[in-house]
Amino acid sequence: MVQRIQSVERALAMLDILAKSPRPQTIPELAKTMEINRATAWRLINTLLEFELVEKDDESGRFTVGSGAFKLAASTQTNLMSRKARPVLERISALFGASAFLEIAARGELIVLDQIRMDLPEEVDLAGMHIPLNCGSVGKLYLASLSDALLEKYLASPLAALTDYTITDPNELRTEVLQARISGVAYNYKEHTEQWCGISASIRARDGRFIAYLNVTLPTQTTTREQLISLTPELIAAAQEITALIA
Repeated sequence: MVQRIQSVERALAMLDILAKSPRPQTIPELAKTMEINRATAWRLINTLLEFELVEKDDESGRFTVGSGAFKLAASTQTNLMSRKARPVLERISALFGASAFLEIAARGELIVLDQIRMDLPEEVDLAGMHIPLNCGSVGKLYLASLSDALLEKYLASPLAALTDYTITDPNELRTEVLQARISGVAYNYKEHTEQWCGISASIRARDGRFIAYLNVTLPTQTTTREQLISLTPELIAAAQEITALIA
């Protein structure tokens, strides 16, 4: 048992060295830094390789932090974000009488991290739902986070039309996305489905990047476009609160 714990400690120490090193490391370098023999260093590196926590450069034979470590870090960050944002999500849902969602973008797709759903006759569940980026408020904010080149590439492609209200004109969508880039807020009124509307606010990193999105969704039967827009100040304040909690 003691030996297993020591092996775990050494493996974590090796991963820490690789993470802090300005360049990939060789086995002799790792063994020297950790003051262990090369055979032990090889056993540790093979274990880390198995879980993709480190990667080997085939040309140089050196080792660096692997994709598994980055996935683990990303998962930890998103779980922490969900836990800290939950009270804000609950409060904003109760305040607006609306379903509230916390979402992130990963590999060009929008993922729901957490949601508070209202008990309504016709409820919307965004989890697992694929919504074209031009058809939703979160999608528009994601487009606002892209570089100008990537945004123009998206606008050059055919834009999906799910309802008569969906924006399919590239120039109109560009104008709305650029406004969202500045304000950090985007709207969707009957653009995904005519029964629902939504407003989203960006949650930013310290450098200003959009890292997550706070969204509320309401039925259009009881919500006018003007009423939706009137929710902007409270939603921005809630998004800023989450930003402060996770900073």
